[in-house]
Amino acid sequence: MSSMNLKERITADWNWRSREYTGRSDMYLQTEKQQRLWQETLSGLLESQGQGTLDILDVGTGPGFLALQFAQMGHQVTGLDLSPNMIEIATEKAAERQLNCTFLQGDAEALPFPDASFDVVANRHLLWTLPNPGRAIREWVRVLKPGGKLLIMDGDWTNRNLSQKQKMRIFMGHTLTFLTKGTIPWKGKGRGYDDMSHMLPFSGVEPGKVIALMEAAGIEELKEYDVQHLLAADAESFPLAYRLSFIDSHRRFIVAGYKHS
Repeated sequence: MSSMNLKERITADWNWRSREYTGRSDMYLQTEKQQRLWQETLSGLLESQGQGTLDILDVGTGPGFLALQFAQMGHQVTGLDLSPNMIEIATEKAAERQLNCTFLQGDAEALPFPDASFDVVANRHLLWTLPNPGRAIREWVRVLKPGGKLLIMDGDWTNRNLSQKQKMRIFMGHTLTFLTKGTIPWKGKGRGYDDMSHMLPFSGVEPGKVIALMEAAGIEELKEYDVQHLLAADAESFPLAYRLSFIDSHRRFIVAGYKHS
């Protein structure tokens, strides 16, 4: 499969799953505790950038999970996603909340912005979906201003590093979902990433790989941040089937660093 055909397949997949994914994404902010912890986490990550309004790019924004929170904090936010359906959803959410965000369709590996355009570039659960993660990170660094900060939030969404107990929990979660819904909404014939994972270098991404690419792209003062407090709050609020499928097994992390020149 050529790079362009792969991108077309990825776009079609996220268009297909956009509404279901948005429903799951909303679960991470469904309680006041989850909202507070995310606001505290993001505020802490941005604290080093000063107290003023920041120009922030949310790459792979999806339904605007990060972009809307940054905008709620008073920052100037641009969200970019390959899927037009995701951009439509994010735009709807911003309008409903009367938040000033700009959402554009575009490729995370070839950004349509000049050099040094943003104070912060952030993304969540994106890197594992990309055919060329190294190219993408170089692009994100290119559009960062000197002194800007790069935030990458991701996880290992494969089963390769899971124990049998963890695999069983995911199986139980999928089974409960099927029994209650009659389907597993995020799976479908010819859909999902299972048959594309061999073409995606970071489908099983780990912090060490991310840090190595960030360093190679010129990011310095790298630091990994724990997200267990966020996962604990999710475990309290998620329905059992979704908690087993998404919260209890897969490792998550945040890695951040600075562009100094």
